[in-house]
Amino acid sequence: MPSRQEFDRLHQTTAPGDHYGIEFPFSVATLSEFGPDFLTRAFRASGAIAADNAVTAITRLDPIEVPGASERALLGLAYLRSEPGLHTELFAKFPVADADHKFGLARMGDGEVAMQRLSRSVDLPVTVPKYYFGDHCARTTNYILITERIPYGTPPVEPAWKKGYDHQLPDADAHYRVLAQAMARLVAAHRTGALGADIAAVFPPGGAARDFHPIPDAEARVDRLVDFIGRVAPQLFVAEACDPAFLAAWRADLLFGLAHKDAVIAWLHADPDYTGLCHPNLNVDNAWFWRDADGALQAGLLDWGGAGQMSIAQALSGMMMMPQPEAYRRQVDLVLETFIAELADRSGKQLDPAELRLRFKASLYSTAICTIVSILVDYLGAFPEAEWAAMADRFDPRLHDSGLIAAIVWIDNMLHEWLDELTPGDACRQVVAMASAPAALAG
Repeated sequence: MPSRQEFDRLHQTTAPGDHYGIEFPFSVATLSEFGPDFLTRAFRASGAIAADNAVTAITRLDPIEVPGASERALLGLAYLRSEPGLHTELFAKFPVADADHKFGLARMGDGEVAMQRLSRSVDLPVTVPKYYFGDHCARTTNYILITERIPYGTPPVEPAWKKGYDHQLPDADAHYRVLAQAMARLVAAHRTGALGADIAAVFPPGGAARDFHPIPDAEARVDRLVDFIGRVAPQLFVAEACDPAFLAAWRADLLFGLAHKDAVIAWLHADPDYTGLCHPNLNVDNAWFWRDADGALQAGLLDWGGAGQMSIAQALSGMMMMPQPEAYRRQVDLVLETFIAELADRSGKQLDPAELRLRFKASLYSTAICTIVSILVDYLGAFPEAEWAAMADRFDPRLHDSGLIAAIVWIDNMLHEWLDELTPGDACRQVVAMASAPAALAG
């Protein structure tokens, strides 16, 4: 990972990819400039087309004007000749244009490209879009990924679902169940060697661990969050969590967990039984769903940014960001139970349910709380206090239409976590005590 100074100097330059050695475009605009000649070289190198075939024209290159963690476009192509299974309607993905956002996400691209590329050489235990080309340059942090396009909303494929909008999702339990099964199958394939003996060279142990930079103004940000929940808009959150005594204890737990994040993240990755090759952000918006001939729900997995070997608990808590708060704790139980059962069935490895639950709780600081405190707190100023107070609930059209419903749902789910018998604060304090025990005994 380059320094910020090195990043600023290089991230707008083209360079050869680390895998294929071909200079590649890193934005929609530069893909248009590189044109069919580049796509021909790239697709021949990846094996997507035969050596005597070629891309003859870009028939469509439409940016997807939806904010996100990448720049994306719908890509249409014409070829010299057709081949079995060759798609003309594709999807292209690049880093975001904003330099600050791009630098913050710079470590994500390599894992996504590598996972999609792996699908050409290994029979993955999960469904992914057909890979056409992808490469990454560690020096510039740029990447490109081109895959088949998923026909959302064209039967039998369901519409594209958005995280935080599970109230629009039919049978949410079934969707989370198939995602948990897919995650377990991936971990099992890694654990049993089905992904190849050299998988660690591509995805090193712990290489995808979810970490975060220390938050210098954490206390002030947590205070803003507590004030928002307790005074500005308590009607948007679970009633029990708006009690001043609860919020005072919650505040202390948040600050403790943020301060001790290094010890917790190290502990989460210390036991190889509880790590594996994972999708780090397997929300419902990073998958597509369909019913098979028997009516059973199936899922394909997308958006593998940051994929690699990591804590299973981090991967699972990353999945469970934004179910509906009223269903959140029940669906967490469903996902943990489903994952354990599927992993045992596929690999013979039986995880301890209490141990995985403890790890899930402790992992929430690095997959939820850090983002809520460092980023989502800033969104709480999107409306004046009087406007927040006038909203009856999280389904207010202003929240729904702006996307801020997702932030409210995520915060509320974390409040529900602290209403459970084992809270993330309890888990974090247990982990820190275990981590410090050897040092205390040695002293």
